[in-house]
Amino acid sequence: MNIRKTITPSVLAAATGLLQPYVPELSPQSLVAALKVYETGQAAVIAEKPLTRQEAAKLLAVSVNTVDRYIRHGLLAAVNMGPRLVRIDPQSVEALLHGTAENNVEG
Repeated sequence: MNIRKTITPSVLAAATGLLQPYVPELSPQSLVAALKVYETGQAAVIAEKPLTRQEAAKLLAVSVNTVDRYIRHGLLAAVNMGPRLVRIDPQSVEALLHGTAENNVEG
């Protein structure tokens, strides 16, 4: 199924508009990308090795800055391996994708 063809532009714009107060960096393109990941089941198959911030951002369809904010607020478990080297626990990414993360992010 092609998500782009089944969701009309007006519905996509409305959904993006409703979600942007909660996810400011959300765009229609990132919403479609997240829906495609969900549709193909790729979200359930996350690597067992620790993820980079960029890999986590791609899986979550958010920016790297948002991943950093999630780490600061405890939504993602991360290990600092050096001053600029951070690895993220894949299970914490999966928990966030499935809505089972324990903390809430504000602001």
